[in-house]
Amino acid sequence: MKKKKLSKKELIKKLLNTPVKNIKFSGKKISFEFFENKITDLIELKKEDHVAEWSRRHKKIFIDKKFSKKDLNKSFKALCVHEAVEKFLAEKMHFNVDNQAHLVATRKEKEFLKKLKGNWRSHELIVYWNWHKQGEH
Repeated sequence: MKKKKLSKKELIKKLLNTPVKNIKFSGKKISFEFFENKITDLIELKKEDHVAEWSRRHKKIFIDKKFSKKDLNKSFKALCVHEAVEKFLAEKMHFNVDNQAHLVATRKEKEFLKKLKGNWRSHELIVYWNWHKQGEH
């Protein structure tokens, strides 16, 4: 039986309903399973133009070092999940970063934060204000 190829829209719907599993943080690394793939990225704190970013050349996620120490718990981990999922979708599935990959990554970030019993609205505000401190609009 031949497998039907999904359209991008159908694939996005499927990804939105696919959980991120077995999320582990060890040292400066995040790893998890998503959509039958094992994803691993290094995490680096550094001066960053955005709150969080990922590199196409390196298997790295960058989190802005100005991200407040008190914010570096649940929100930090949620940002790492977001960036790793977004990077995977852009690189391996050739999704557009700004709308397709970001949409799915934001959903996975929100689900992860909920699992940690974090507050999504509070997290959004932390990220929003950090983003605006960087001069973004």
